[in-house]
Amino acid sequence: MNKTLLFSVLALTACAFADGDSTNVAFTEENLVAGRMDSDCKPKPKPRPCEPCVRQAVRPVVLTSSRPCSDAGIYFFGDALYWHADVGNSDWAFVNTGATPGIPSGPTKETTFKWNFGFRAGIGINFDHDQWDSNIYYTWFRNHHSHNHDNTVSVAFPSFANSLDTNYAGTFTTGEARARLNFNVVDWELGRWFYVSKSLSLRPHAGLKGSWIKLRTRESLTAGLTTGAASYTSTDTTKSWSVGPAAGLNSNWYFGCGDTTDTRDGHRGEVRNRPHFSIFADFAGALMFSHFKNHHSEAGTTAAGLPAGGFNPTHLNRNLVVPVLTSIAGLAWDTCFDCDKMHFGIRLGYEFQWWFRQHQRLIVEAPGASSPRYIRFADDLALQGVTLDLRFDF
Repeated sequence: MNKTLLFSVLALTACAFADGDSTNVAFTEENLVAGRMDSDCKPKPKPRPCEPCVRQAVRPVVLTSSRPCSDAGIYFFGDALYWHADVGNSDWAFVNTGATPGIPSGPTKETTFKWNFGFRAGIGINFDHDQWDSNIYYTWFRNHHSHNHDNTVSVAFPSFANSLDTNYAGTFTTGEARARLNFNVVDWELGRWFYVSKSLSLRPHAGLKGSWIKLRTRESLTAGLTTGAASYTSTDTTKSWSVGPAAGLNSNWYFGCGDTTDTRDGHRGEVRNRPHFSIFADFAGALMFSHFKNHHSEAGTTAAGLPAGGFNPTHLNRNLVVPVLTSIAGLAWDTCFDCDKMHFGIRLGYEFQWWFRQHQRLIVEAPGASSPRYIRFADDLALQGVTLDLRFDF
């Protein structure tokens, strides 16, 4: 009886170990991965064979278009400009009014442009594709300066040293400076208007900017000499063309008629095209590859009318990469008519344009008849003034 019981226990034990071995084999071949286990000591399942990666579809957030009347079509716009130009380092004469001999003191004379009119004209199109829009426009502006100095008491010197300083050791009592600016710019933009709140819309845009600019200055000093030349003239001319990428952001801040989107029951937040006022602010910048064609000349005459030296350097052209910044802010009014198929808008704002390194000029560092040394310098051109914009969509 005892022997029978002993053999039964041994048999059950052997079966138990056999089952345990088969279980371990099953874990090793089917479920275990590199011997790693979960925190609850359960074996991790074996990875499945590689399958193509399928991303779950994501619906992008589409911002409601805020372009006028929100319809595809063509639009025209035109601007009346009343601007003023400023050029850096534009001094042309120093007037000595000091009473102490040997200690010059007094004001300097500089080129100051007058206010003048210009225009901007453009055409654009509203696309169906994601409600983009694109436009191209041309800016035309001319400015000039003319200033005379005539004083029989004070004496004047050229502000920029000349090449033959000994020929111009005398002083002058009369002088004149003239300057002229020709400003031509073409812009192309691709952008999209959209609402970011009920009463705020933005338009990021990118494109290209091109320009053709000519800046010419001429100074002359004459008469009243004690020694040396009877007259001195200097002329600097810079002609440039530029092209480069541009980008910016337009914004409208609506008020007056309340919200510009209708969120009443059943309207789903459609845009309400009705007359409304807004404050607008636009900012843009460009990085321009520019070619400058520069010219510089100086000449003098004696009291007898004979040439008294001069300076005419050549090969002054240069290529530069220059930035351009523009901005405008003001008040706007827009309305749609003809069952919201047409739009008319008017904007009145104050505009700034900053063209870096546009004024190219020479300064003679060490005058001398045989080997004059000069240095280049480049200063900025700034434009500012009132802009009145009219736009018509159909």
